Amino acid sequence: MRKTDVILMISIVIISLIGYGVLRLFLVQSTTKDGKAIVYYHDNPILEIFLEDGSYEIIDEDNVISINEVEFLYTVSGSNGNVVVIEYNNYRVRVIDEVSPQHICQIQSWSSSPLKPITCLPNNLVIIIEDDLGNDEPDDISS
Repeated sequence: MRKTDVILMISIVIISLIGYGVLRLFLVQSTTKDGKAIVYYHDNPILEIFLEDGSYEIIDEDNVISINEVEFLYTVSGSNGNVVVIEYNNYRVRVIDEVSPQHICQIQSWSSSPLKPITCLPNNLVIIIEDDLGNDEPDDISS
């Protein structure tokens, strides 16, 4: 390898590390403690979990199977008769049990950021975190 090749590789590694650090910083800064996690099944909201205290609101009773208020476990239906278990703890949520080929939902871990939704496409579930800023006015971009 030539000297320019080594310099190029080192530059790419440094730029990648800086980019990763900036993305992690944005993710940490976007976490919310007063928002809610909305569980969607086939693009329809079925359950809201409030991140402040783990309380909930059932939107579609047909798709919410059970709720354990002591351990903060929410069991909802997924595709093909499968169930998905969602856990709440310390202002964040995650999927702890589901049936899918590679358990992608469980691998995604905890989320409390609008920038990090939990997608469980084999079960047609998506968990989106929304901020409760109390600001319903349009912003400069969406007007």
